[in-house]
Amino acid sequence: MFNSISGTITYKGASVVYLENNGIEWEIHTSSKSISLIPSINNNARIMTYLHVREDNITLYGFNDEKERSLFFELIKINGIGPKQALKILSGISVDDFISALDSENISLLSTLPGIGQKTAQKIVLAMRGKLLKDSIADVSASSSQYNDIIKALTDMGFEYRKASKTVEIIAKEDDIKNLDFAEKEKAILKKAIIALSSM
Repeated sequence: MFNSISGTITYKGASVVYLENNGIEWEIHTSSKSISLIPSINNNARIMTYLHVREDNITLYGFNDEKERSLFFELIKINGIGPKQALKILSGISVDDFISALDSENISLLSTLPGIGQKTAQKIVLAMRGKLLKDSIADVSASSSQYNDIIKALTDMGFEYRKASKTVEIIAKEDDIKNLDFAEKEKAILKKAIIALSSM
């Protein structure tokens, strides 16, 4: 699992950037919001990533910050919304504005976003309302940047992203975890997180 890639921007399109890192040029699909914030060609950048693997396709998605990636993860959990549609949604609205619309059940606003009609907007509100808070998405960046593999494994098991992120963050600070080497630390955090989340 790639958490992020750093390198030199070699191309910026409407929904894709190329980033060169140690002789490898990565094709990274991203939202227009992130495109506008990523540095221009020939400048260095760090892009948060998500590798989506299917039997017939492997696609690397990128995000300017952890808040956008967190929302992306929540969107693709919804039945009928895949990574490409999630990027279209993120291209049409900021993370904070999306959460505000969600909390106020502003279906009329959500239904105007790219790739969303009224039925999909209603589905999003039903699935996500109350799960996302602006501060919570901002707070997960520290833990998820270091332990993203663990959080991804937990969400794949069905645990909610925000709870998984906060649980991992808390466990990582425990005294018996701090002194372990990283490989052992990951195993211990994952085991403890599964137990903690299962009891919630």
